Amino acid sequence: MKKSKLFLLFLIVINLLLYGVPLYHSYNSFQNLVLDRIDATQITSIRVLKSSNEQEIKVDDPKEIEKIIHEFSDVKLKRSDASERPAETYWIRIYVNKDQRFGMTLYGTDYLYFSDRSSNSKYHSGNFKITSKFDGESITSLFK
Repeated sequence: MKKSKLFLLFLIVINLLLYGVPLYHSYNSFQNLVLDRIDATQITSIRVLKSSNEQEIKVDDPKEIEKIIHEFSDVKLKRSDASERPAETYWIRIYVNKDQRFGMTLYGTDYLYFSDRSSNSKYHSGNFKITSKFDGESITSLFK
């Protein structure tokens, strides 16, 4: 009887590890991916390239950088294949101390590809579906 309980407990632990860990890593946030790794005041510029006309905007005004980072700060993400590609795409590069640190591709307001150039971990890059309210106004307003 005691062996069967130990075996059952062992199976439960194995199942939690097999299914729980990947599920835990499938959810993320901009806060976790960027702001927990750097101090936002270290961001020296943000470059945004709009796909439809290949116009690039460089943002180096600290107030404008803060506005963009603030809009992204509450974004919640879920790992996704991001197979839907809207007509408008923005390539965003975040520079920390004048070196490119983060790269993002914003597909409309629904999907985001993210990479941290200083990390080789598979959990610090990938395609994500944006699961929280996000309208991208801080990015789209740069091109008006």
